[in-house]
Amino acid sequence: MHARHDTTGSAAGGPSPAFRRTATFLAAGAGLLLLGGWLNVRPTLRQRAVVGDEQPAKVLFPELADASKAASLEIVSFNDETATLKPFKVVRSEGVWVLPSHENYPADAKDQLAAAATELIDRPVLDIVSDSPGEHETYGVIEPDPEKVKVGMTGVGQLVEIRDASGNKLARLIVGKEDKRPAGAGASSGRTLRFVRRAGQDRVYRVELDTTKFTTKFDDWIEKDLLKISPWDVRRLTLDDSSCTFGIDEASGRPTISLDRKSRAELGYDDKDAAWSLIKLEGFDDKNQPQDEKLAEGEELASGRLNDLRNALGDLKIIDVVRKPSGLSADLKAEESFAGDREAVMSLAQRGFFAIQKGDLVSSDGETIVGMKDGVEYLLRFGNSATVAGADDPAAGGDASKEEGAAPASSSGRYLFVSARLNEELLEKPQLDAVPEAPGEGETKTDGADEKKDGAADELKKAEEAEAKAQAALEERRRVEAENRRKQEQFDEQVKAAQKRVRDLNNRFADWYYVVSDKEYDKIHLGRDEMIQKKDADEKKD
Repeated sequence: MHARHDTTGSAAGGPSPAFRRTATFLAAGAGLLLLGGWLNVRPTLRQRAVVGDEQPAKVLFPELADASKAASLEIVSFNDETATLKPFKVVRSEGVWVLPSHENYPADAKDQLAAAATELIDRPVLDIVSDSPGEHETYGVIEPDPEKVKVGMTGVGQLVEIRDASGNKLARLIVGKEDKRPAGAGASSGRTLRFVRRAGQDRVYRVELDTTKFTTKFDDWIEKDLLKISPWDVRRLTLDDSSCTFGIDEASGRPTISLDRKSRAELGYDDKDAAWSLIKLEGFDDKNQPQDEKLAEGEELASGRLNDLRNALGDLKIIDVVRKPSGLSADLKAEESFAGDREAVMSLAQRGFFAIQKGDLVSSDGETIVGMKDGVEYLLRFGNSATVAGADDPAAGGDASKEEGAAPASSSGRYLFVSARLNEELLEKPQLDAVPEAPGEGETKTDGADEKKDGAADELKKAEEAEAKAQAALEERRRVEAENRRKQEQFDEQVKAAQKRVRDLNNRFADWYYVVSDKEYDKIHLGRDEMIQKKDADEKKD
């Protein structure tokens, strides 16, 4: 008879060897499960871990503490379809802010640049997203490097670089895609969650950022109001509706002009009555000869359109600029040597302007002359159509621009050639009073010994009265002369002030073709049909 063995314990009552082996296997399996779980959560923990000696940053740029030290801003965007970089830069040069990307056009950048720098000062890091260079494309923070980007490349971000006056880099940030997750209850107005990376470092952060502070739009960095006039100071308008085309004579190789004039109207504005009046209206025959015209029965000036034109002049915005060729004098008339500069002449002609022999310019689409009450007259010449490439949407970094439908756009505009001149007729002439004639000295005649005492007394009294009257007349003459002199000097000062303003304006306008949008062009360029309208039926009855 065989004895039955107890497999649950030894002869001494403890666990059997088989049981101990089973327990060991179970413990090992549990350890593997714990290890696997730790490995699964390790990437999440790694996001906030210390990598090597690099400590997690609390703010993006701890070295950037003073916005006033920012002396330049450069923003580089990438067009993945053409693999081209679009740099935009604003810098302080010789005490003046300029835009190198627009041929050093003057910028109104002090406050704008300070706002951009301030946006990065003490900018807190919300999260560490990745330390892997392989994930830079995913978050859209690949640096727009001209030596590395290629056609069709994705994940390229927008580089923002701020430097001080000595050229030291205060901040270099690559702005990537927007994080679509909610920013939380504490999110600041105007800011969105962005994936960003400090240029030259692998780590990707998540921050709350207002990317509109890093705009590359031209008109965000300039003085938008071109003329800087008050519409209420407009006193006269001259609207020249004409067209001019340029060509090259095949035989001589010289430029040719073909002019088609339609109408020219001179209009006055009375600010006291708030009313427009027609001073002169001309039409033109087939040979461009002027013919005086009048408003027909039932026609009137379109005051609404004229008021819109005047108001548009008070806030005339430009969307682009192009530097003019050299050779134009300060008053913007062509110098004699300019006509022989073929390259410069063709530069003008390509934009719809042509220098004629008498030293003046004609334009392809007419002109508007604006007379101000201070005697300054603005001459706005309209040239050819222009296409202006739109800036990258600053709110869409990296590939987000495509995902959000914010690809660079272009807009259509019109070249504008602006100059100023003095027109004394716009100034109110001094009303000088007639100067009284100089009083005669007068002589008192006497009869010598036959003169009686009573007669002598009367003559003496008359002489005293005459002298007093002469003195009063002399003082009145001096008063009138002094008052006339004051009025004339006041007028002369107005002329001098206008002359100075004309010089200052032409110095500002001299180097540039401006571009205005088609919408602005339609407001300030009116033909006969736009400035004249039919009277209402009720007005005709009256």
